Amino acid sequence: MVDNILLKACLVLLVLPACVFAQDDDKWPPLSYLRADYRSVSIVAHVRIEDAEITNRVGGYENWKINAVVLESFKGKFKKGDVFTYFHGAEAGFKREYFSGEKIVFLLAERREDGAIHYAVLENSTLPANADRINKLRRIKKSSSRKRRA
Repeated sequence: MVDNILLKACLVLLVLPACVFAQDDDKWPPLSYLRADYRSVSIVAHVRIEDAEITNRVGGYENWKINAVVLESFKGKFKKGDVFTYFHGAEAGFKREYFSGEKIVFLLAERREDGAIHYAVLENSTLPANADRINKLRRIKKSSSRKRRA
């Protein structure tokens, strides 16, 4: 039993640095990872965050209300220049600066009882924008539009 726990602890210690390094890598995530998130949501966009505020706290989590401007749309109804609001749940303690600048967001859309559409991020999908990620999303968008025409 102790050997099993020790083995698991060693595996975690070996894998953890690789995960941390991957998030700092401008080439991460791979195309397959982005494609899976792309398929899971209604909206994918490169946005500039204009404002972010905490709207609710529950336990160790906070719900952030984000106002953003679309810089480029990869999937969904938004166009360049559109301004919209979405929500991002996160562990408590994130600084406002984390919710600023340019991001790539993958958003779920839910129609509320009053008919309004509520946008929320797909968990663990928001990424800082960079040229590699944007080019990969353009490729995904292009391949998706070809499939719809066929």
